[in-house]
Amino acid sequence: MSITYQITFSTRLNTFVSAGILMALSLLFSTNALAKLDIQTWHTSSGSKVMYVYAPELPMVDIEVQFDAGSARDGKLWGVSSLTSGLIGTATNKLTEDQISEKFNTIGVSFGSSSGRDSASISMRSLTRPVILKSALKTFTDVVSHSRFKKSILEREKARLRLGLEQAETKPAALASKAMWKSLYGEHPYAHSPSGTLQSIASLDAAKLAQFYKTYYVAQNAVISIVGNVKLQQAKNIAEQVTQQLAKGHKPKPLSFPKPLTQAKSETIQFDSSQTYYSLSQIGIDRKDKDYLPLFVGNHILGGSGFSALLMQEVREKRGLVYSVYSYFAPMKVPGPFVIGLSTKNSTAKEADKVVKETLASFMKDFSDEKLQEIKDNLIGGFPLRMDNNGKILGYISMIGFYDLPLDYLDTFPDRIEKVTKQDILKAWHRKIHQDKMLTVMVGKPQ
Repeated sequence: MSITYQITFSTRLNTFVSAGILMALSLLFSTNALAKLDIQTWHTSSGSKVMYVYAPELPMVDIEVQFDAGSARDGKLWGVSSLTSGLIGTATNKLTEDQISEKFNTIGVSFGSSSGRDSASISMRSLTRPVILKSALKTFTDVVSHSRFKKSILEREKARLRLGLEQAETKPAALASKAMWKSLYGEHPYAHSPSGTLQSIASLDAAKLAQFYKTYYVAQNAVISIVGNVKLQQAKNIAEQVTQQLAKGHKPKPLSFPKPLTQAKSETIQFDSSQTYYSLSQIGIDRKDKDYLPLFVGNHILGGSGFSALLMQEVREKRGLVYSVYSYFAPMKVPGPFVIGLSTKNSTAKEADKVVKETLASFMKDFSDEKLQEIKDNLIGGFPLRMDNNGKILGYISMIGFYDLPLDYLDTFPDRIEKVTKQDILKAWHRKIHQDKMLTVMVGKPQ
């Protein structure tokens, strides 16, 4: 759940920014995307990790403060991370929700908060004109360090969340995802939905959100990412300002590793739908897994590259069983899932399951050298598009900082992809993917 304030620029400023963006995109291709990305890192005086990239092409700066405060830290209070994040920016010691919104909107600042299983973050985008940035940082710092959780706003957000949870119960895709996470992860903190349940949400109050905020929204648990037209010393000053009023706190204990399935498992949920929603999954890898790259390249061959993927060719093109089929790894702090997913007619659900498993088995035996080279060429050729604006760069350096990846992770990515061989892929997939110990989930009326 997230709250985002978005402003409307004047016509003159819109024209200026639009023209600047067009110019900046071409510059980013030649400077940030195609050359080495100069990522600098340090720690603030209070212990927060900082990731910084100087990007002077536009008079703007993107800032994100990320905390190890995702739903994996909910404990028994399922949904507390999501609700806490959702109320960030609705009140501080000094400001009301309307005042915060007005202060950001008046100076053209975009502000948002979000959370997932691993992390929660607070972000802003501002022009770097001194008078604007000074005001933006003052309000942003207040929100980061002094958020409060008013009962009236909490009840409003709980009502909205309850409505979302009730609607999810009517959507077979949501039920399939919920069943997959629960069946794969059991009692692990990843098992429950970040949104919690109707019962857990009802038990949450402002005091519990405040305690979660006090525990996890602390300097030692923060990663600050800064991308934009601010030089190094200014970036250091910004990082200090944003964290100086946070309690120092400490990092939470590392998450335990989930236990993989010991045998194949199937779960069918009867649902009155013309389609069956299907997934084949198992626990996969964490962010630092040494097999990530061959698994990543291999997944593009199997199901991660759209119409050219083997699953799409076998399940859709040859047999017409689906409109879409996909596969992905979701690497996280500890191993996230590997998933193959699709939806199909109830009458063809069992056939689609059979074809998916046969295609996976065939891929893990062999695939063509031409297919591998085609995928590698596409990944390398399209790599600049992954970093063609400051927002994308911010996302990448936040990931690098939060998961403690090497600073040259992006610079070496194309070369490392080029060096991946067929044997690297096959060996990695056999180490990590166990076809006899996977979870099959179907929601619908499979015949």
